[in-house]
Amino acid sequence: MIDSWPTAPRTALQRGQLIVAEVPASRPDRRAWIAIYPLQSPAATGHGFNLFHREFETSYIQNGWCVGPGDGMTDVRTAHAQDEMTLNQVLTTWGLDPSQLTYAHRTDYPV
Repeated sequence: MIDSWPTAPRTALQRGQLIVAEVPASRPDRRAWIAIYPLQSPAATGHGFNLFHREFETSYIQNGWCVGPGDGMTDVRTAHAQDEMTLNQVLTTWGLDPSQLTYAHRTDYPV
C-alpha cells in the first residue's frame, strides 16, 4: 500500500497525477526516469498504474526537441500494476524507493 509513502507522491497518485523519479542512465549522453501514470476506471471503483523506465538522449532535452520511441527516447522496461500492492512490488523489483518520487513538473522529465 502507499499509505506509508511520503506525502507528496502519495497525494499525487491519489489525485491521479503523474509522478517520476530520475534514476541513473546507461550512458553519459542520456538521462533516465521512472514514471508512474495512474489509471482511473470510468466508474472510479478502482485504479491501476502504468510504469515506464525510460531513457532520453540529453541533446533532445537540452534543445527542447520532441521525443518518441526510437526518436530520442528508449523504453528500458514497462509494467502495469493493477493495485497499490503490485505497484509497491514493481518499485521494489526495480530498486526504486518511493521517497525518490516527485511531481513531474518539478523535474526535466520530457514526456
